[in-house]
Amino acid sequence: MSQPIVAFDYDGTLIDAFEAKRESYWRAVAETLGLEPAARGVVDASYARTSGANRFDQFADTCRALGQDVAEAHRQEFSRLYSHYNEAFKERMREFPSVRPVLGALRARYDLALLSGLLHDLLLTDVAERGLEPFFDIVQGGDKAGSLERLRAAGRSVVLFVGDTSHDESVAREAGVAFYRVTSDDELRRLPETLDVRKRER
Repeated sequence: MSQPIVAFDYDGTLIDAFEAKRESYWRAVAETLGLEPAARGVVDASYARTSGANRFDQFADTCRALGQDVAEAHRQEFSRLYSHYNEAFKERMREFPSVRPVLGALRARYDLALLSGLLHDLLLTDVAERGLEPFFDIVQGGDKAGSLERLRAAGRSVVLFVGDTSHDESVAREAGVAFYRVTSDDELRRLPETLDVRKRER
């Protein structure tokens, strides 16, 4: 019989990637759209507002904020450049110290799912390169909301979604799943204890 699921976001929750990816995002958008440095504030604000969402949703928000209409070719060029810069800055994106102890502690009682806005193939590659595969029963990239819906449709019980952004919280709320926000490694470290308290209170 399957165990209840604890689902995790990836970047910002398990991997300290916000600042590196913000720089990657700016460079990719600026090169795709031919932006001057004066536009950096608008792009950074859009990135912060949409952090945690699928990259194409983020790009669409940024283009709206800039008042620009873009073609499919722009979307694909942006995605190519964003992947390029993320790869170049990968050494700056490190696991939070508590990741492996927390995941290891939870695996005995829960199935663990990794749900990310990162493109699915890129997510699989990054998880494999970091050696995090053994911790997760489910790894799905591209659409967190869709992933939660598919789990629910399959009759799986997701008891908690762990994330770091307002987007993550909205995804959890819309799916009817409890949310735990991680804004520091200390909060991640306390997750097993928090789950124990919630279980006792139910």
